[in-house]
Amino acid sequence: MIQRKQTIYLLLAFVALLLCGLFDQTIIFLCGWACGLSLVTLADVFLYKNRKRQNLLCLVLMVLAVAYYVVLAVVNHRQGGQLTLTWPMALPAVAIVLLFMAHKGIVHDEKLVRSLDRIR
Repeated sequence: MIQRKQTIYLLLAFVALLLCGLFDQTIIFLCGWACGLSLVTLADVFLYKNRKRQNLLCLVLMVLAVAYYVVLAVVNHRQGGQLTLTWPMALPAVAIVLLFMAHKGIVHDEKLVRSLDRIR
């Protein structure tokens, strides 16, 4: 089911997180965090046969992407506000939106399958 719309959203989120990890070199820990999230997002694409697990992993990825910003704020606070914000730091926000849209698509597919099971 590669043609599903949530697959496209997950792939775009993968690209956004990977670009964030590759181009944001200010804090090495956060670069690794973004690259790790991108790999898990790519793995989430291939869970299309198990929609419940794919949905759960999508929600976990959203929480971890929000946690990226929490860690970024803590690091910025500890450095006394000296952290320079760059454009790659905005890419996890784009990924959060794309993951949310993928979540909505997965839920829609699950409801569609359940309704078709009732008809049979």
